[in-house]
Amino acid sequence: MLQQPIWSTAIQFLSPTDTAAIGESTNLLAIGTAYKQLQIYDVRADATQRRPVIHTPEWDINKENLLDYRVTSLCQLNSNVIAVGDSAGYITSVDLRMIYNKNGRSLAANVGRFCGPAGSVRQMVKHQNLPIFACVGLDRTLRTYDTKTRKQLDCVYLKQQLNCMLFCEDGTWCNEDDTDSYEEVDTEERFIEGDINDEDEVVDYIDSSDEENLSDQEEDGDQESEMEDEETEEEDDIDEDAEESDYESKASKRRKK
Repeated sequence: MLQQPIWSTAIQFLSPTDTAAIGESTNLLAIGTAYKQLQIYDVRADATQRRPVIHTPEWDINKENLLDYRVTSLCQLNSNVIAVGDSAGYITSVDLRMIYNKNGRSLAANVGRFCGPAGSVRQMVKHQNLPIFACVGLDRTLRTYDTKTRKQLDCVYLKQQLNCMLFCEDGTWCNEDDTDSYEEVDTEERFIEGDINDEDEVVDYIDSSDEENLSDQEEDGDQESEMEDEETEEEDDIDEDAEESDYESKASKRRKK
C-alpha cells in the first residue's frame, strides 16, 4: 500500500490542557496540506501509529468538499474547534468532533466562516485571555474577530503584504481585571454625531518640504520685486537725463540763431 502524500503547508501544536482527548491523547499536532486537508496526529512517544488519528476527506472535484483551497494557516480557537485559513482568503471553523465519518464527506464539521480577508491568510493568532483572534495575509490588512460570534471587530490597512503577527503581553489590549467583564461590553456599532448631508471640513495638508519651497518662493519674489524697483528707478533716471540733454541742445540752437 502506497504512503499517502502529505505536502504540509501549515503546522500547529494543539494545547495539551485545552484540547479534548482524541484516541485517549491530548498531545496532538494539526497539519494543513496543499491537498486541501486537515490532519491530526498523535505525537506521543508511545503512540501506536504514525498515521493521522483523524483527517478530513480527500479533495474530490466531483463532490462537495469541506476545504476547497490550499491550507496556509491554522489556529486553535477552543478545545474542539480549529480555524483553518486558506490561499483564497477563507477562514473556516472546523469542529474536530465531527470530522471522522467513514461514510460521508464530514461537511458538518464546518461550523462557520469568518468573513473579510481578500487574500491568502498567512497567520492567525488567538489572544491568550480574551475571546479574540487576529489574522494577517496578502491583502495587507490586519483583522480581529470575536471567536464566539465570528463578528469582525477591527480592520486595519497596513500597506505591506504580511506573513506573521503576535499579541503583545504588555496590557495594551486590556488589564487583568477587564478580562472577566469583556463579555459585558457592548459590541454594537458606534455612530458619530452629525448629519450625513453635512459638508466635511477639508484642511489642506502642507508638508515641511512644501513650506520650505513656499519660503524660498517668497524670498525669490521679494528679490524679483526689488530688482524690478531698481530697474524702474534706473529707467526714470535715464528719461530725466534724456530730457535734460534735449533741453540743452534746443537752448544751444537758439543761442546760435
